[in-house]
Amino acid sequence: MLKSLKQLLRTPVKAVLFFLLMTAATALLVLGAGLWLNTQHKIDAAESTFTTIGTVTQKENAVQVSPLWSASTKSYMSFSSPVYDSLIDESVLDFSGAEYLAGPERRPYYTSVLPNCQHSVTKLGFEDEWIVAEFEPLEDCVPTQPVQVKVKRILFGNIHDSDTFWFCDHYTESPEKMEAGKTYISIMHPTPNMHAEYLNDPSGASGSALEMTALNLVYASQYTEMGEPIKAVFAEENVNGVKKTWEEVTADFYGANGRGKYWESFASSLLQMNDLIPVLPTDSLKLLPTFHEKDSFVEAGREITAEEFESGAAVCLISADFANLNGLHVGDTLPLALLYASYQSSPALVFSFAGEARDISSLIDVNGEPYTPFWQQDYEIVGLYRTINAYELTSKTAEMGYDMAIIPVASVGASAKNNIAGYGVMTAANTSFQIPNGTIDDYMAAYNRNVPAEVRENLEITFDDNGYSQIIGGLLNMRYVAIILFAAGLLSALAILVLLLYFFIVKQKKRTAIERSLGMSKNQCRMSLVSGVVLLSAIAVILGTVCSSVLFDKVQTLDLTGQSEHTFSTEYSLWVRDENAVETEDAENTGVLEVVIPAAMTVLTAGLSVILVNRNLKQEPIELLSARVE
Repeated sequence: MLKSLKQLLRTPVKAVLFFLLMTAATALLVLGAGLWLNTQHKIDAAESTFTTIGTVTQKENAVQVSPLWSASTKSYMSFSSPVYDSLIDESVLDFSGAEYLAGPERRPYYTSVLPNCQHSVTKLGFEDEWIVAEFEPLEDCVPTQPVQVKVKRILFGNIHDSDTFWFCDHYTESPEKMEAGKTYISIMHPTPNMHAEYLNDPSGASGSALEMTALNLVYASQYTEMGEPIKAVFAEENVNGVKKTWEEVTADFYGANGRGKYWESFASSLLQMNDLIPVLPTDSLKLLPTFHEKDSFVEAGREITAEEFESGAAVCLISADFANLNGLHVGDTLPLALLYASYQSSPALVFSFAGEARDISSLIDVNGEPYTPFWQQDYEIVGLYRTINAYELTSKTAEMGYDMAIIPVASVGASAKNNIAGYGVMTAANTSFQIPNGTIDDYMAAYNRNVPAEVRENLEITFDDNGYSQIIGGLLNMRYVAIILFAAGLLSALAILVLLLYFFIVKQKKRTAIERSLGMSKNQCRMSLVSGVVLLSAIAVILGTVCSSVLFDKVQTLDLTGQSEHTFSTEYSLWVRDENAVETEDAENTGVLEVVIPAAMTVLTAGLSVILVNRNLKQEPIELLSARVE
C-alpha cells in the first residue's frame, strides 16, 4: 500500500486535485441527500399533521330593521336582523371536481335528556331566567310600567317564595287593560327595573331590583324537513297588529277545549331544561373547527375512528369536565335519548356559557305535546375531550356547546323529520368539508365552473389549512434545492471517479507490464494499483462527509423555507411537536447516510478499480509494453 501511495505522489498535482475534488463532490452529495431526506420527512409530517377544511356561510340578502318599544324610555328602539331570500341547501356543494376527504356536512345539533345530570356551569339558571306564572293585579291597571301583582300559581320558574312581584308589558306600546280580581298568565323574564320614575320612589316600587317583563304567550317551534315553519294549533293571532304577551285565565281555561293544557304542557317541558345536554353528530372530528384548530383535543381515551364514523358505531366523546362531575369514565355507557334536532343556531348559543344569550327552541310541538325521543341508544364513552379557554370561545367555535356529546352521524338510526325544532341557513358553525391539502385553488376552480353564479354570490366559503400552504411552499422549494445539490454531487462524484480511475488505473498499463515482468503476481499487481486509489478516495469521502455534517448544521439554521415571512406563529402549535419529532428521526437517518454514502463510494471505487486492473491483467506483459498507451 505504501508503494502504491508513493506511485500516486509521483504526480502530486493530479493526486491533490483529485483528492480535493472528491472531497467536495462527497460533501455536496451527502449534503444534498441529507437535505432531501430531511425535507421529505417534514413534507410527510405536514401532510399528516395539517388538514384543510372549508366552512360555508350563507350571506344575508338584506338587513331588516325592526322597531321595539321600550316602556322605560317611552320610545322605540331598533334592532336589526338578517333577511334571506331563500334557504340554500348544502347539496349545492356536491359538484363535479370536488374531491372531498370528508363532508360536506351540515350539522344539526340534538338535545338529549339525561336525568339528574350535573353541569359544568354551576346552574343553567332556567328557573331564574324563565318564569311561567299566573298572577292577579292588585288594582285595575295598564302595565306600561311596573305594576304590583299577586302570585296565583307558578307553573315554572323561581320567584324566591315571594307572593307578589312587579309586572311590566315592557315591549308593548299600548297594552290592554288588566282588571283587579282577574287572573292572567304569561311567560316572563326578570330584568332590572329601568323605569326612572320608580328608581327612587320610596313607596316601594324601587324596592325590587327586578321587574317581570312579559315575553310571550305559549308557543311551539317546529319545522318541516325543507325548513318551512309549521303553525301551531294553539297559536294566538295578534290583536290589532300588536303581539300579545299575556292572556286571561278564564273559568274554562283548563277545560277540555281550553288553552290551559298547552300552557301546562309547555311549563312541564321546561322542567326538563336542566336535564338536557347537546349532542353533535358529525362524520369526522376534522370537520369541527375547534378540533381542526386544536382548540379541542381528546384528553383521555381516544378519538372516534374513521371506521366507527363510517359504520355508525354507538360510541361517543364527552366533555372531560362533565365526565368528572358525573362520575363518568372512558369505557362507561352514556344513555342518550334525542328529543329534537335544530338547524337554526348552534349549541354554543343555546347551551351557552355564563353571560351569553340563549336561543331556546320550544320543547313542545305544534300539537301542544312535549317532544318525545325519536332515537334512544346507549353509547360507549371512548374519549374525554377538553376545549382550551372553553368559556371564552365565541363565534369561531360556535359548534361547541358545553357538556356536549359528540357522536357519529350514522349512529342515529331514526329520522328527526318530525322533531325539527329549529331551522336556519348554513353557517361556519354548522357546515364544513375537508379537502386534500394544497387543493384550494383546484376546488375553487371547480366550484366556479359548476355552481351557478346566483348561488355563488349568496355563499361565502372560508378555508383554513392551519398555515399548510405557507409552510409547504417553503418546504417544496427546499426539496427542489436539495435534489439539485444531490444530483450535482452525484454527477460530480461519478465524473471525478471516472477521471481518477482513468489516470491512475487505465493509463498505468505499462506500469502493470513492468511489475508483471519483475515477477509480481496478479494479486500483488492489483494491490499495487488499487490500494492507493482506494485509500485516497476513502480519505477524501470521509473528509467530505465531515464537511457535509458541518454544512448541514449551518443550513438548518438558515430560513430557506421562507417561514420568517409567515404572518402567524407556529411556536406553540402541534406542528412544532411533530417537526421536532421529525428532526430527531432525521438526525438518526442523516447519521445512516453519513455511513452508507462514503462506504458505497469507497466500495464503488474499489470495485471499478479491480475490474479495470483485471482488464489490464488479461493481456500479456509483452503486449502491454509494445502497445501504445493511450
